[in-house]
Amino acid sequence: MKWFDTQGKIFLLFIATVFILSACTPPRPNTPMTVAQAFWTAALKGDVDTAKQFLTLQSRDNFKVILLSNKDFVELGEQSITTSRAEILTQLTQHKDSQIHKTALRTILLNQNGQWLVDFDQTRDSMLGSELQSALDQFSSTFKETIDKGVQVMGESIKEEIEELDREMQKTLKEFNKELEKREQQKPAPAPKTSTL
Repeated sequence: MKWFDTQGKIFLLFIATVFILSACTPPRPNTPMTVAQAFWTAALKGDVDTAKQFLTLQSRDNFKVILLSNKDFVELGEQSITTSRAEILTQLTQHKDSQIHKTALRTILLNQNGQWLVDFDQTRDSMLGSELQSALDQFSSTFKETIDKGVQVMGESIKEEIEELDREMQKTLKEFNKELEKREQQKPAPAPKTSTL
């Protein structure tokens, strides 16, 4: 009888420990929005190890946190979801040298074995396209100001040539963005890993 009491108490203690530990461990997020929020929260805190838990295996090696300020934040917007891929419109606001820099991008997630994970490579590529667009817009704006100031001296014909150059640059940028999107869509989904016993 004593043996049963001792064994029973140990068993009950084991069950209680498992229950307490499972209650203390938060469930892993598994919707595109919750995974994206968890990833960006960890990334902005500079917590590389936690952020990598929400990345696809293929993109973990390329992930680097660039934390400029503890004021930096991310806003997640509209999402587009299929069974294997999700895109969330994202705006990254960074603070540097008392200036605020906003970058529009898309957080790309893939569903791998039932778990949504951020594909950092594709997310970074969407950011690069946005940065290029921003740089060209700024260049175009500065260019137009210069044109307007110099038009009195240079004459109307030169203004038209420069505006044509600006239109060509915008056209090239649109083609670049289309090509970038085309490449993203052509990337094959990674084959699910199978384990052999």
